[in-house]
Amino acid sequence: MQGTTDISEGPDISGLAKRVVEIVREAGREICRAHDYTIFTKEGHENYATEVDIRVQRLLVEKLSPLIFGAVFILEEEQETVPALGEYTWIIDPIDGTQNFINGYRHSAISVALLRGTTGIFGVVYNPYVDELFSAILGQGAFLNGHPIKVSNRPYKTALIGFGTASYYHDRAELAMKILGRVFTVGCCDLRRAGCAALDLCYVACGRHDAFYELHLSPWDYAGASIILREAGARLEALAPDSWDYTKAVGILGANPIIFDQLRKTIEDIILEKE
Repeated sequence: MQGTTDISEGPDISGLAKRVVEIVREAGREICRAHDYTIFTKEGHENYATEVDIRVQRLLVEKLSPLIFGAVFILEEEQETVPALGEYTWIIDPIDGTQNFINGYRHSAISVALLRGTTGIFGVVYNPYVDELFSAILGQGAFLNGHPIKVSNRPYKTALIGFGTASYYHDRAELAMKILGRVFTVGCCDLRRAGCAALDLCYVACGRHDAFYELHLSPWDYAGASIILREAGARLEALAPDSWDYTKAVGILGANPIIFDQLRKTIEDIILEKE
């Protein structure tokens, strides 16, 4: 679990958030007009980045750096090791859902989170293709394009559950498929796999999904959405045997409070069987 903090001290988060939204929208325009770009192979099975990922990340770092002097950056691209958290830390994914981007699937997002110490105090996730911007400031609620959002209250039998397959890590494929089958046969309404964890978590925040889980997500995948999800009233925790840590890859479950415990038990029973 994350710590607690008083955001009344330090920079004006509301004013800063408005500037971050402007910067993220600018970066979104860079994604939408991109074409004829180079694709790079990264570590892991079929794990790619593009020159657009790099260009967007550099734009974000350049524009965000002056907003909080000395803030640490945790970045998906061009960073070999994850640094320790600072007094303030930006966590950035320039394009979450790069494979979707490459394939023209038009379901990708920019994710930016701001932490004070170990606590997420501001998050934004932006899908530029449909101009949907999810945002939240700690203690002030969650929003989609400026309109308040909250999680659903649907029970498990009518729940639509999003999931990820940890697709870069095929050693986890058998476990992921076993969990998927159990989650479905326990009796939810249906399942969804869209390939962009940041948006999937935000879909829980606004009630389109009732839950989302994935066995291996890096901090840049979940940081921005985690703040939005909690502010929308969801429960969000690391899956066993992991513990919440913004500097590490962890298994994640976010869900409306009605189904959270049942879904966590269903998933963790299978994980712990394998341990």
